Amino acid sequence: MLRVDPERRSVRRPKGRSVRLSSRRSLGAAERVKVQRKKELISTTSIIQSLLSGMLEGVNYALYCLGLAFVFGIMRIINMAHGEFLVLGGYIAYWLLVKLGLNPLLSIPLAAAIAAGASFLSYRVFLQRIRTTAELNTLILTFGIGIFFSNLYLQLWSADIRNISVDWMERPLKLAGIYISLGEIVTFAISFIGVLALHSFLRHTKTGKAIRITAIDRDASSLAGINVERVDLLAFSIGGLLAGLGGPLLGMLSFVSPGTGIHITVKAFILTVLAGVGSIPGLIVAGMILGIGEAMTVTFVSSSYRELFGFMLFLVILLVRPSGLFGKRI
Repeated sequence: MLRVDPERRSVRRPKGRSVRLSSRRSLGAAERVKVQRKKELISTTSIIQSLLSGMLEGVNYALYCLGLAFVFGIMRIINMAHGEFLVLGGYIAYWLLVKLGLNPLLSIPLAAAIAAGASFLSYRVFLQRIRTTAELNTLILTFGIGIFFSNLYLQLWSADIRNISVDWMERPLKLAGIYISLGEIVTFAISFIGVLALHSFLRHTKTGKAIRITAIDRDASSLAGINVERVDLLAFSIGGLLAGLGGPLLGMLSFVSPGTGIHITVKAFILTVLAGVGSIPGLIVAGMILGIGEAMTVTFVSSSYRELFGFMLFLVILLVRPSGLFGKRI
């Protein structure tokens, strides 16, 4: 309490109060400096962690969207069932792990083959009949195929989310305060190899060159003796195979469920627009941009805005550069 001298009408503080206040101010300033330094350290670590996680996730995104980008670049078909083919590969790997105890990495070829078979049948039975009609018809039909597969998964595996959990993949690795799991490194390597393998196939094989020529000019390819119908069937099947290749990786890093497919399709379409039609290596760069952006959004804003970043990026690219960052023909 303050005491007032009636004669001097001045305020006097109790003895020792100024000393205590001075010591408290000094202590408070020291604590604030320590807190500020700690925040700076955490902020630097968070940025590096977000960059690394976003980069690894971005390459996986590139593999997830590779099948849709390939089919769209070759056939000008927006395959709305792409996500469902990818989820099918994830369910196959999950089922083989639960029933037979098969390592999910070893189940990737079988998962990719089954997804390719489902894609082959979908094109042969449905899409081939309306291939020469308006492009909107193929969009609606593939959307219907996706709904069919989504409900099929609901009946076979219920609505529960399924995660492919393997102990060795969750083993953490630490480097200078940055944590990364062994599974993230493995999936990054598989995704990177998958994207580069498709690029090499299109550039250096006879079949790949025939697919590229058909994408440039179908009429000229037909006159040159290339069976364009067979090329379309092969391209759509390869799109399913690439989707099935990413399914087990999605199950290992996240989860699969009957409703996961449409989210993967939307993200794949965003990446296709961002990279540009026909740029296979550009998908890796576009995936990293999206992955790092999402990771930064989660770190410094909120996880609820993670998906919003992708849509905002999608709109900006459509306004500024509709052809994409690396757009060109395959």
